[in-house]
Amino acid sequence: MPGGFIRREPIDPTKLRENIEVVDLFTRAQWISFCDKLQGYDDEVAEEFLQALRPKSKTLATVNFRGLSLKLTPQYISRITELPMGFPWDKEERKLSQQAKKEFFPPEEEFSEDKNGVRRTSLLPPWNEVSLQIMKYITCEGRFSIVYGYHFRLLTELRHQIDLPVENKLSIPYFLLQSLIECATKLKEGIPDQVAHHGLIKLLMEDVLHSYKVPLSWEAFRNLTRDGDIRMLTEESGSSSSEEKEPVAVGKKEAGQKTPTTVQKKEQKKKHETKDDKEKDDTPILIAREKRLQGRVDKAENVHISKSASTATATKSKRKTHAAKQPKVATPVSTGKPKPASTGSPKIMEKGSSTGSPKITKTGSSTGSPKLTKTGSSTGSPEKVKPKEKKADILAREVAAVLAALNMPPKPKEKRKRETPLYFKARRSVRINTGKP
Repeated sequence: MPGGFIRREPIDPTKLRENIEVVDLFTRAQWISFCDKLQGYDDEVAEEFLQALRPKSKTLATVNFRGLSLKLTPQYISRITELPMGFPWDKEERKLSQQAKKEFFPPEEEFSEDKNGVRRTSLLPPWNEVSLQIMKYITCEGRFSIVYGYHFRLLTELRHQIDLPVENKLSIPYFLLQSLIECATKLKEGIPDQVAHHGLIKLLMEDVLHSYKVPLSWEAFRNLTRDGDIRMLTEESGSSSSEEKEPVAVGKKEAGQKTPTTVQKKEQKKKHETKDDKEKDDTPILIAREKRLQGRVDKAENVHISKSASTATATKSKRKTHAAKQPKVATPVSTGKPKPASTGSPKIMEKGSSTGSPKITKTGSSTGSPKLTKTGSSTGSPEKVKPKEKKADILAREVAAVLAALNMPPKPKEKRKRETPLYFKARRSVRINTGKP
């Protein structure tokens, strides 16, 4: 434990409760519950707490040490200490302190004043004892001989303003936070004997330790070294609690092995319900997409049919003109000469126009030698039936082309050029011809 500390704070409220008048005043001011909670402290923990304290503002400070982290605010201190909030105030406000000192003393009352303040022994009872208990439990002073100005602000409130509403009273939680910040800054600057509020620091640490799932004890945390970590205590407490819960866990496992089907059924039902909900949510989107694609495919098919019809009419007209240009073949005249016998080699007879691809038909004589005649239709070449795969590819290409055309950005509109009126053109021509201005 660090040595040389002058400030020794009370371990319990026994001395305070010896004076009935002090207890009555503290009870009416709602301070007695805080004093009753002060039960022991540790100097080393208090010093480490103040060294780790980092002020962020007048109403916020953070503390991180031994694996613990907490945020200090007046509201947090009020919740732990059960002190009323009141309004914020500063003990360095000298004008208000001097005014409070004047208001505290009646005109006929005498007191002994020093350059720093008023001597405590010069106060009349019970105020000499009340001021002493305020220094020990609230402000945590190291010396109790002088009553300073900010003490008179609290004493004036107890003597003349005890029945005021809480909102109009001085905020003790705000004062305690400011005092902790002041002690921490002076301790870091190297000023000795600045560790105070030991009991308050213990209350704050116990609240954090009890916030864990397995509450940790103050004595275990107190026995940790400076380099110790709270995780060591949590692991130890977790292992001990798991050992205690082992027989209970074994009983639960046996009960779960007897009836595993109900749990599995519930989980399966939940999975099926979630799948059905997802499918229901997705069906309208899929239907809309299918309708859009079907409409685009229909448009592509209509375009394809119109193009094929126009190309068919064009080919028909071309074939007619080509057939008209060809010369007619003269028909042979019968001379009465016998026809030569077929030697087995086929004869090819061309009949019809040359506008289409010929059809080959075999006609043979009695000797077995076939004759080949080509007869072409005037309607054009026969259309071959395309397989389904080619049609699907064509449709896919057409759909892709339609989608590409739809996704093409529109061309920007060109500005229309205004033509010069004829009147000005005529004047210009006349001016050029005549040469007049």
